[in-house]
Amino acid sequence: MKKLYVILLSLFPLLAQAQSKINASTTIWPAFQASIGTGESGAVFLRTDLRVNTDSNFNDLAKSGIFSNVERVELSAGYEHALSEHWRGGAVVRYAIENYPKIGFYGLFMRHSGALKSLYFNKQLLFEYASQEDQDAFGRFRLSAELGKRLPLGEKFIIPSIGYEAMVLSDFGNGEQNSDQLERTIDRTRLRLSINYELTENLRINPYFMRQTDYYYVDIPPVYNELGVLEKQGYTTKRNRITPIIGLELKWSINDKPTTASFTY
Repeated sequence: MKKLYVILLSLFPLLAQAQSKINASTTIWPAFQASIGTGESGAVFLRTDLRVNTDSNFNDLAKSGIFSNVERVELSAGYEHALSEHWRGGAVVRYAIENYPKIGFYGLFMRHSGALKSLYFNKQLLFEYASQEDQDAFGRFRLSAELGKRLPLGEKFIIPSIGYEAMVLSDFGNGEQNSDQLERTIDRTRLRLSINYELTENLRINPYFMRQTDYYYVDIPPVYNELGVLEKQGYTTKRNRITPIIGLELKWSINDKPTTASFTY
């Protein structure tokens, strides 16, 4: 897992390069996550995510009713197994519902729970295959790391943490029709600041702020004057779209006491 840590660090210089940037509207992500222990080493987990955009023009999941004010709904289910004291592996299936497209995600992950001096240090590598409605499927690797510390607060505990995730596109699942499509290797990154509060031994609430950056190419059209004379050639350029995200997770564990803070399936 040291190699994963080195890869994550190597991504920062790439992200620091000058890019064309746009700022997207803030989104709000409430979520509920439940994990149920199965025996001594396994756990089944279920999760529901809502995404609500502060720009109401994007909240078009349904024409009427409660989901008319929602941009996206995600439903997740999976299983993880403790391989040793520090290593866990598992599988997760997610289904994302938007106005368009609807997407199914099928993933396998490996996680390492370690320490960096007095901090806990979680690392995870997840590969997921995404099948999109009326679009080409794609595969990507999601590399993530989280640092945090469990601190006493009265009779309870509070756990501040910082996490970083990079999503790297894979050639797996890409057909020949995509061979000429211009794609950036790093698809998306997320920088997350969290505060986990232990309401009870098995119930936690986790407010967080996240900065999500999407990386892609855009075509800039040529510019003509009123006489139809070309003044500036069109071109293709890199674009970064930055989305501020305010999230709130409620996490419930049954027969399975959580070990470290805010790690999310």
